[in-house]
Amino acid sequence: MDWPMTSSTPASKPQNQPPALASPSLASAPSTGKPWWRRWSEPIVVATVVIALIMGAAAGFQSIKGDIHASEARVHEEVRTSEARLHEEIQASEARLHEEIQTSEAKLHEEIQASEARLTERIRANEVRIQDTEVRLREEIHASEARLTERIQANEIRIQDTEVRLREEIHASEARVNKRIDDLRGEFKEEIGSVNDRLDAMNDKMDLLLETLLASKS
Repeated sequence: MDWPMTSSTPASKPQNQPPALASPSLASAPSTGKPWWRRWSEPIVVATVVIALIMGAAAGFQSIKGDIHASEARVHEEVRTSEARLHEEIQASEARLHEEIQTSEAKLHEEIQASEARLTERIRANEVRIQDTEVRLREEIHASEARLTERIQANEIRIQDTEVRLREEIHASEARVNKRIDDLRGEFKEEIGSVNDRLDAMNDKMDLLLETLLASKS
C-alpha cells in the first residue's frame, strides 16, 4: 500500500534569529567595516544557521512522522474495516451456504420421499399384477387339468369299450374257429371213414387176388 505523503514546510525561524539571517538586505549593508562574507562566516552566525536547519529538519521529521502515524492509523482502520467487512461477508456466505445446504437437503429429502413413494406404488402394482397372474395361471392350470382329466377319462372309456369289443370279437373268432375245427374234424372223420372203406375194399380185392393166384399155382 502506498503511504500518503504530506508536504511539510520547515518550521518558522525563531524570533531571536540574528538580524543578519532575518534580513539579508541588512547583511549586505556595510556594518562595522567588515565585508558581508566575513560576517556570514562568524561562528555565531554559522551556529544559528545550523540550529535553524536542524530545527527545520526536526520539524519536517516530526511532520513526516505524524503523517506516517496518521497513515498507519488509516491503514489499521482500513484493515479493521476490511476485516470486519470480510468477516461479515464470510458470515453472510456461511449463512447463505448453510441455507442452500438446508434447502438442498430438504429438496433431496422430498425427492427421496417421492422416489420411495413411486417405488412403493410400482412394487404394489407389481405385486397386484403378480397375484392376478398367479390366479390366472392357477385357473388355467385347473382348467387344463380338468380338460386333461376329461380326455383321460374319455380315453379310458374308449379303451374299455375297445377292450370289450376286442373280447367279444375274440370270443366270436374263437367260436368261429372252434366251429371250423369241429367242422374240419367231422369232415376229416368222414374222409378217414371213406379212406378206410376204400382200404377195406382194396384189402378184399387183394385177398381175392391172392387167393386167385394161389389157386392158379396149385
